[in-house]
Amino acid sequence: MIQNDGLSIPDKYLEEWSREIERWVNPRLDNLFARNVLTFRKVDESVQIDVVAEYEKTGPGAKIVAKGSTPTGKTGIKQTTNKQDIYQFMDWFSVHEKDLKSDPKMFNRQVDMCLKNIHRLEDNITINGETTLGLNGIVQAAQANTNGNIGAAENNGIWGSGTQDPHADIVAALELIDGQFDDSTLFLAGKKSDLGKLSNLDSQRQPYWKTIATLFGYTEQDRPYKTWLRRNDNFTAGKVYIIAKDPDAAEFVVSENPYPDRLPKAAGGNFPVEMKGWAVPRIYKNEGFVEIEVGTTA
Repeated sequence: MIQNDGLSIPDKYLEEWSREIERWVNPRLDNLFARNVLTFRKVDESVQIDVVAEYEKTGPGAKIVAKGSTPTGKTGIKQTTNKQDIYQFMDWFSVHEKDLKSDPKMFNRQVDMCLKNIHRLEDNITINGETTLGLNGIVQAAQANTNGNIGAAENNGIWGSGTQDPHADIVAALELIDGQFDDSTLFLAGKKSDLGKLSNLDSQRQPYWKTIATLFGYTEQDRPYKTWLRRNDNFTAGKVYIIAKDPDAAEFVVSENPYPDRLPKAAGGNFPVEMKGWAVPRIYKNEGFVEIEVGTTA
């Protein structure tokens, strides 16, 4: 039975807004950047600190020994734990008490905008990190890759210019991805304006992306923006990134997906409605990410 004591938003509003969240998210699942380019991991809603156990082999490893002998030293495992707070992502809107007689769908647009803002924030922190929280993103990880990056001195010309050779740049960059990710799903990510340069024609009069697709395990028949190319305007212009989607490289950890929550009536007869979720991007190995400086053209 739906209850309303005049001090809170009726249940039917939250029920409608929960359905609206599903309607908004379902057709966009494949386009939510952070939740697709990193390995997605759902944890229990009660989890506030995510703990990851890391294992390292100890001992000399296998040896050839004479019959009846045993090798010197034995194999063991050393375990360490890596802890990370899970953070709350939130936006909100308000409903006036006079509007509580209206159809809840009247506020679906506000629900949609809050969801969009929350997922944009997820993407931004996944890409650029958050210094105040000590969180590194894809950019910081790629710049800290001990194998190096493709800088202005190493690339084969500014993308979009007459000297460009993005295929050569990407081949060189792939060599800087750690070998443990050779069988991982790989993405090339950046701003729309930079990735769009791959549609320029090469010397054979075909788009660069057609030959580059094979480097990411796809063919020219596969739609690049539905498979290995990922656009997001939270990246800085002039730089693109190769990303290894592998749980050993990074994860996007979620304890609660965004949901609506009501608060008691505030001044002016307004009811605040919070949209909030709990998540955190976790980068484990910088060598799963490579930065390619492609320059900018007018």
